[in-house]
Amino acid sequence: MEKKRFSIIIPAYNVHEYVEKAINSVLEQDFKNYELIVVNDASTDNTAEVVKKYEEKFDNVKLISHKDNKASRWC
Repeated sequence: MEKKRFSIIIPAYNVHEYVEKAINSVLEQDFKNYELIVVNDASTDNTAEVVKKYEEKFDNVKLISHKDNKASRWC
């Protein structure tokens, strides 16, 4: 496997309706030597489940999930 040259990071919070389109948009590009990281910040919908399906199918897709929303501490 070739070394990853760069990372693409998609922040996600309650975007199950849109995250699949965002991931597909990246996967359809011509470049291939990257990793796609989706950071799920305590979504209460099924955002994480959608991303997990991609993580299982593609070696370069990674999901990072937080159990609680980090932004809530500052409000």
